[in-house]
Amino acid sequence: MNAPDRSHAEPDHAAAQAERMEVVGRFAVGIAHDFNNLLAAMLAASDTIAHRGGVDEATREDALQIRSAARRGAALVRHMLGFARETPAVPQRLDAREAANDLVPLLRHLLGRGVRLDLDSGQEPLPVRIDPTAFDQVLLNLAANARDAMPEGGVLTLRCRAKQHGGATFASIEVQDTGSGIAPEVLPHIFDPFFTTRSERGTGLGLATVQEIVHAAGGSVTVESTLGVGTCMRVALRIDAGAVGGVADGTVLLVEDEPVSRRLAEQALSVWGWRVVSAESAEAALDLAASRHFAAVVTDMELPGRSGAALVAELRARPSDAALPAIIVSGHAEATLRRDATVQALLAAGPTTLLLSKPYPLPELRARMTAICGTRG
Repeated sequence: MNAPDRSHAEPDHAAAQAERMEVVGRFAVGIAHDFNNLLAAMLAASDTIAHRGGVDEATREDALQIRSAARRGAALVRHMLGFARETPAVPQRLDAREAANDLVPLLRHLLGRGVRLDLDSGQEPLPVRIDPTAFDQVLLNLAANARDAMPEGGVLTLRCRAKQHGGATFASIEVQDTGSGIAPEVLPHIFDPFFTTRSERGTGLGLATVQEIVHAAGGSVTVESTLGVGTCMRVALRIDAGAVGGVADGTVLLVEDEPVSRRLAEQALSVWGWRVVSAESAEAALDLAASRHFAAVVTDMELPGRSGAALVAELRARPSDAALPAIIVSGHAEATLRRDATVQALLAAGPTTLLLSKPYPLPELRARMTAICGTRG
């Protein structure tokens, strides 16, 4: 009996698999914009409530929990778009202490009941530049390794501190366990790709991924371990010296057709010292700009009738606004936004255009405003 001919079966299977992956990718990209709009509103509203004067502690804690859930939702969207090759790692300014705090509920779930999580994050902000989803992945991978080193239970301590080294200031993020420790002969190999001591479950890529992410962000990973005592993994990321501060004194043109997002952005910009004039469409924004000068424009990309990028280009066509600072906000991935021809032309014209993906925490909008306008209005 002759063996069955599989020469066509395998290519057909591969083609079907590729087609399914393409469908998943299109689906991911398709829902990301609307989902990110919802998450953006949740993040902005929770930030506003948490920092509003007169709010009781229980309400503030609820708002922070909503913000944490929205951040995790945003991370899931980024993972999904990354799967569809729509979202490359994009370093952003984030507070490592705050990001670690936001991840605590997920870490507790990952560790399970047998491992106690102790958080020692202090009060000092630790601004660093790293992709937010990648930062979460670093902590989750390190926590998973620590959990596996404590099969009988134990304590994981997550510690965040500012430390000086070589004349520079670093954010030090430590993940310390009370597990079995790492043997001296194994220690030099733990960051090698595919190296694992857990033959059944381990892929050998967890720590290699951690090292790759941290090195890409300009940081370092070190380890201290004692057999029978435990292990401490230490991530060091350089503190981002670009301050977010500075009270503005000027008028911003805010163009946003989503009422909730518009109201929350208005409130935030006003608190930071900006006067805000709002419009629901590009046409309304052009009418407003016909009779006055703005210090900056913050516009959504997806507007009725005309894109936010087209609006910025038309505003800059006027001699008095040729260098108008602009922030273009979109629920689509930044990589997708950069493929737009008008956006490409705006970015190529100079450093007065920045992009911001929804959902974003309000401090990230403030950082963009400072980066593009400084303290002038």
